[in-house]
Amino acid sequence: MELFDIFLQAGLTTSVLVVYLIFFKKRQAHNKLNYTQAGWNYPLKRWLSRYYAVGRWKAQCVLVPTSELPRADLHDGWDSIDVRATSTDGAAVLLGIRKLCGRRPTAEVTVYVKLTDGSSYRLPRHPDTITCHWEDTEGAWSAGGLKIQILEPETRLRIIFNGLLTSVEDGITHHVNFNFIWRSATNVLRHPEDWSTELAAECLAQEQWRDSKWPYLLGTWEEGGWMQDGVVQGRFQSFDQQGILQKDEYLRLRGVRERSWAPNGYEGRRRSVTVTASSMDGTLVHLRGLSYRNILTQCISGHVRYPNYKVESIIDTDFVLQDFAETIAGIPKVYTINVSTKWRTICMVLRINFDGGKLLSGVPYQQELEYRTLVVSIDESPGSGILELGYEPSVITEPAVRVSPPRALRWLSASDAGSVGYCLPFEARAAACPDYVGGKGASLALLASVQDVEGYKVPPGFCLTVRALEKQLEANPALLAAIREIEAANEDYDETNFKDKCSKAVELFVKTEIIEDVRNEILVHLKELRNAATQQNLEQRFAVRSSAVGEDSETLSAAGQNETILGCVSDEQVVRAVQQCWASMFAFTSAYYRRQNGQQCVCGGGVVVQALVVARAAGVMFTRHPDRGDASRLLITANYGLGETVVSGSVEPDTIIVKRGQEDDLTIMKIDLGSKTQRVTTASDGVTTEDVPETERGVACISETEALKLAQVGVAQEQLWGAGRDIEWAITKNGLYLLQARPITSLERWTEEELLHELDSPIMSDEDLITFANTGEVFPKPVSPLNVDLVVNPLTSSMNTMVSNNMEPYEDSIIITHNRVTISLYNSAYRRAPKEIDMNIRMLEMALHGRKVADQNILDVALRRRPPHWTDIIEVVKGLLTCLISSKWNMEDSVKTANEMNIKMNSNEPLEMFETLIKELDTMKRLSSNHSFTSAASTSSQFIAMSVLLEGASDFTTEQCNEINTLLSSGDVLSAEVPLGLAKLARQLEESGKRDQFKAQDPKKALDWLMINLPNIHVNVLDFLKEHGHRAIMEFDMVTKPWALVPEELMKILQNLRATEKNQERKTDSEIIAALSTPKKSITRYILSWVLPLCRRTVRHREGTKAHLILGIHKLRLAAIELGKELVRRWYLPHHDLVFFFRVKELADYITSRDPALLRKAIQRQQYYPKWCKLKYAEMNTGWVQPLPVTSPAVTAGDVKLEATSVCGGEVIARACVVKDISEIHQLQQGDVLITHATDIGWSPYFPLVTGIVTELGGLVSHGAVIAREYGLPCIVAAMDATDIFKTGDIVRLSGTKGLIEKVQIADQCDESQS
Repeated sequence: MELFDIFLQAGLTTSVLVVYLIFFKKRQAHNKLNYTQAGWNYPLKRWLSRYYAVGRWKAQCVLVPTSELPRADLHDGWDSIDVRATSTDGAAVLLGIRKLCGRRPTAEVTVYVKLTDGSSYRLPRHPDTITCHWEDTEGAWSAGGLKIQILEPETRLRIIFNGLLTSVEDGITHHVNFNFIWRSATNVLRHPEDWSTELAAECLAQEQWRDSKWPYLLGTWEEGGWMQDGVVQGRFQSFDQQGILQKDEYLRLRGVRERSWAPNGYEGRRRSVTVTASSMDGTLVHLRGLSYRNILTQCISGHVRYPNYKVESIIDTDFVLQDFAETIAGIPKVYTINVSTKWRTICMVLRINFDGGKLLSGVPYQQELEYRTLVVSIDESPGSGILELGYEPSVITEPAVRVSPPRALRWLSASDAGSVGYCLPFEARAAACPDYVGGKGASLALLASVQDVEGYKVPPGFCLTVRALEKQLEANPALLAAIREIEAANEDYDETNFKDKCSKAVELFVKTEIIEDVRNEILVHLKELRNAATQQNLEQRFAVRSSAVGEDSETLSAAGQNETILGCVSDEQVVRAVQQCWASMFAFTSAYYRRQNGQQCVCGGGVVVQALVVARAAGVMFTRHPDRGDASRLLITANYGLGETVVSGSVEPDTIIVKRGQEDDLTIMKIDLGSKTQRVTTASDGVTTEDVPETERGVACISETEALKLAQVGVAQEQLWGAGRDIEWAITKNGLYLLQARPITSLERWTEEELLHELDSPIMSDEDLITFANTGEVFPKPVSPLNVDLVVNPLTSSMNTMVSNNMEPYEDSIIITHNRVTISLYNSAYRRAPKEIDMNIRMLEMALHGRKVADQNILDVALRRRPPHWTDIIEVVKGLLTCLISSKWNMEDSVKTANEMNIKMNSNEPLEMFETLIKELDTMKRLSSNHSFTSAASTSSQFIAMSVLLEGASDFTTEQCNEINTLLSSGDVLSAEVPLGLAKLARQLEESGKRDQFKAQDPKKALDWLMINLPNIHVNVLDFLKEHGHRAIMEFDMVTKPWALVPEELMKILQNLRATEKNQERKTDSEIIAALSTPKKSITRYILSWVLPLCRRTVRHREGTKAHLILGIHKLRLAAIELGKELVRRWYLPHHDLVFFFRVKELADYITSRDPALLRKAIQRQQYYPKWCKLKYAEMNTGWVQPLPVTSPAVTAGDVKLEATSVCGGEVIARACVVKDISEIHQLQQGDVLITHATDIGWSPYFPLVTGIVTELGGLVSHGAVIAREYGLPCIVAAMDATDIFKTGDIVRLSGTKGLIEKVQIADQCDESQS
């Protein structure tokens, strides 16, 4: 046998032996404390795993869509959303909702908040996290008072909480609410898809490989999910047991939001470790270790987000699960972890605090979670974090807390209810459908369905369905025509005309007899109702109440907008009352309310006919205190007789606050006796108002026992409906009756602070450098939401492309804060920083800021983020040449594109018009890109000119800077045409000899005056408007009204513009260059003679693309206005310019759904916009941006001050308008504080005008209080004699928070008046 054959056989034998030992030999695992240890063959197994097995496993993994909401296909295990974030000042939040899937899904909720002062709060039932049975919520996760709403998938969340939290330090439970906005700062990182091959291979290599399925061991437990890094910011408030504000803090934190799921639940999971840490320099580390029983005992994964916006998976770490906190007792005080990515290795030192807590999860308990806050150092940059440790419980037990029952009462959809006739008794299943009987009728039907079980009564009754009204309109075309006239009056709205149309419609409805079919069915059901009333010992009197579709809904209350007729006795009175109810839906207050809330003019309307109970006392109960939604305090207001006096606020009722314990135990907390001067009682012809005897006024109209019974019913109702309820009730000799139960609609209203920050870009580093320079000129005011999507985002995208071709996701050169457009300097000017500050940096600063900015600290940060690379100069030169070469083409393309931009609406269907508008987004991207290129070309040419002029100097003096400006400002540019054109018109007016007459005209009529008196100048003005009418201050925002839309603004300018001499002849290029003193070499002047024309050309190109970009914006503006006017015509919007205060997605959703919450949000933005315009900011900002302290005029309190009851917080200083009777309402001006005796439904149209409300009468549930909370207006009630103490025109400070109004003097105004 040859030597070769011997070696070959030996090699084959050895190979077979190695394969057997690695893959097939059954061996005893070396196990240490439940962890499989690496064997002698670990390196080979790791190599095979890395280059074969992991890739094969990932290839067969099914990619799960990044759904924001719970997975519909998950029927076992759990599905969750979590947010964990911290800040270097010590604040932290750990928030989460978990759906435990199964036959009867339940919800687990985690809430832990730590404030900067060290105080911390958690749910009272922690460590138990289970709260209630699961119920899907549209567009959100919601359970246990915590709601995580999806604003923009993978981008923005709104996190709100309104409930009870326990202070960890003193154990006292407080009412707490917080409103946070989450903003993502990275793309989605998936698991297991983005689990690094290296760490996955390490995990797999430690396992036993018994058969051919070993590559798929990593998928044994089927867990998955995705996460993003980002920021959380918002306000936290806690209140004491009396509802007084105790803690009030605005939090800004950085961390991770995660979606995760486990189809097998906690099966197999033995322990887990999760570290989330971020540092001041913008580094964020997320590291997770999982250990399962027997298989996959050490699974390490994670990622690092670097200050330069790179996000990379961790590929190596010295973190070993078995060496870290195997038990809670073994948690170290300090621990160091090194992690590596492909880019670099970082060292993370964890200092583990003692504060935190414990959570239990699963039914029965399957996991204990210990969480602690961290003080961290990441590569010596200080930071903070959260540590989460999961363990198997030593003893398996069931949750010790009671799980809230599933919601029992819910409205039916029309499809579930089936077809209906003209009337439905409360007992009919279809009566629970608000689309058929309106919100009020559907609620009564559901209340009646459980009355026998819940210990109260509902007066018997029936509902007229929307089919009855539809039939009435069909049989009487004149009625529908009258409604259409109201609808048409919304265009070019005039209140007098609108009221007139409404009055005519109401009159016609009342006069028009109900058609026979409907009338007969009413009488049939009325007869049955009389029998039911007799059986229940009720009088033969009836209440007929309107029940419009949309009324008393989750988002729209419409409380009291429509008619209620009490005390009907005869059949004819009931029939007439039905006519009155139908008519009231088209009365001014009701029609105006629908107009303001975007609901259709021709609305569906039901009517409720109910037996009238003769109440000894009646009123309203809120199952959560209406001030801020405190679930621990129920509010009851009561008066003698029927509840009309309480609902209308015409008398001061008794106010009773009932304390609700954590186990729903109830105690009387406070009783405030009202004056109760009058009551409404029944009379022979209906109802009447009578005085209450003095002896009865001094005592509560209901006993404590009755109040506690009411509260007990209220708690039960909240559980039945699954949310707080506003309940109307009555007590008679027969017992307790419930007359209505509507949602409390104001609890989730957006705050001003939320809307101010909702669009903020994520600030991930305390070192981020943000400037308002340059953008503060182009965008001097907040940008409108629609403009963000259609203008700012395309501008940002094009600017990013100009800065670099390899920008990371979310690495934007333009960012938004406080609805303002700013520049991120480390993502733009300092993105490619040299090793030392050089002339290029200084010249860039001069172009951007007009001054030197960078110091050594700024340079050091820039170099740490992105160390210089030899390819940087190549990329810069390449970009410079590309811009210079393509500059002319870019300008010509912009001219062509903008001029050909023709947004033609081929349909008047709102959704099609909207889609036509959105199609122009590509055009805006093109125009923005062209302008970015020409801007870069202009800057590049100026750099060349400055470099030549300075002859290689490393710095420049003030004199040299002035010469640079002289050089660069020479030449004609398009933007100069506007002032030159205005100057020409001013000279023509001066030469006409009629300038003074023109100046005396009303600006709105001045253009017509020119047409009659100076026709030639009128033609020139029209030509100017045609050429430049789309220009204006803040012209980059579509919400701005340029001269073409408001020519009176141009007239004001011309009226105040003084004529100037014609421009003097400009110097030639050679004269300009010869006058320069900086150049010392003749060659410099020669080169400048070539460079100067280049500078001028690129400036002209830049100004040309800018002008045509603005022209494109103007064409978008006109199209949006056209859409807005169509939406007004169709009763979607009360005013067409509201269209600019929607985001694009919001507008699409609103056109489809008419969701009042979306409209209300847009209205709020528009209302706050003038206030936001007054905020000022420093030019340079480091880290989180804060407005400058407001230097308000000195306010001096006068000698007039009145304390009263606060019903809605907030503070405002404004003009007072005292209105003693609604006939004086014409005095009311936009922005006034309304001071009046009391308000009722007739005042509703005027509330959008005011900034605060003060009433002499009323309680916490009076009409004024309800409306104030709905609009978010500071409001106080029971302000005795306020209409006599204050006068219209007084400047007052109204504090809804402190419950006072006082007359003040503003120093600046006083000074002006004296001067």
